[in-house]
Amino acid sequence: MRIEDIDPPREVAGAADDILRTLEAFELAWDGPVVYQSARREIYEAASQRLLADGRAFLCSCTRSELRGESESVTPYPGTCRGKTRHERATAVRVRVDGATQPFVDGLQGKIVTSLAATSGDYVIWRRDGLPAYHLAVVLDDAAEGVTTVVRGVDLLASTVAHRHLQATLGVSTPEYLHVPVIVGTDGQKLSKQTGALPVSVAEPSLVACRTLAALGAPVPPELRGAPPRELWAWAVASWRIDGLRGERALVEPR
Repeated sequence: MRIEDIDPPREVAGAADDILRTLEAFELAWDGPVVYQSARREIYEAASQRLLADGRAFLCSCTRSELRGESESVTPYPGTCRGKTRHERATAVRVRVDGATQPFVDGLQGKIVTSLAATSGDYVIWRRDGLPAYHLAVVLDDAAEGVTTVVRGVDLLASTVAHRHLQATLGVSTPEYLHVPVIVGTDGQKLSKQTGALPVSVAEPSLVACRTLAALGAPVPPELRGAPPRELWAWAVASWRIDGLRGERALVEPR
């Protein structure tokens, strides 16, 4: 269990505990102690400094507004600070991509061929505000925890290209990836805090578990409806096949 709490300005007080209590309400357990990324800052910073020292990363003092210009997007990074040696303000750390293209086969979405130079360019691993970036933290933590398979939302598929590049740059192992479809509302928008979606209700965990399994293509048999979540999960582990989600990018919110 990993709590990704590396962005204090965006954190909501008590959110981490709410996540853990929600999982417990649905009788979902985890191995070992909870890992908090906020306690691993020194590890992230050391890796960032090592890449700088090796010349595989560089300092960048560009602001978002400077990179955006008149465009609504800040990517791909144009390489503005690649050869810059002096900076008069706070800097980020960016990893050199050098036109890297890393085709890979996702377990559900098939072959992915993306050029980092064309999509993100040199990506940030340490932010200008002095905080580690998601790319760096998640790659280092996956390696430290011996993660062999990553199952996550298809909305993070683009990030996986950078993660695989960073894994190779750092010399750590690359897990297998399976990107599952996201749950969307009737308007087609992913259910998230940004779109105003409500949190998962713990009032009726069995009902919510049944609806979730049905959305994933595993409708619970009548005799198990109303059973405790742990029984529903045990049935799903034996009965559900993830191949049913192959190629899917969105699932409509279960009603």
